[in-house]
Amino acid sequence: MNLKLHLTEDIPLRARGFVADGALFAEVCWEHPIPDSPHSQGTLRGTPEAMRRLAALAVQAAIQAEEEACWQARQATATATAPGSRVA
Repeated sequence: MNLKLHLTEDIPLRARGFVADGALFAEVCWEHPIPDSPHSQGTLRGTPEAMRRLAALAVQAAIQAEEEACWQARQATATATAPGSRVA
């Protein structure tokens, strides 16, 4: 599988669940498919369990990204206010 997805705050997402061939599936769709892409581009499907695992990992990654941004901002502030540093 190859999946590249870049989400921004303005990309609308939709979700639904359905049954196909007697199995449950969860689906997430977004509005901006890649031009000239296959029909299923812009859709992510999986079993409910797999989609819950993916969602949990996405939440974990988002938290880590926020923590990293806070750490970098704190480091930049500490460097700028260190003794001997010059502030313009």
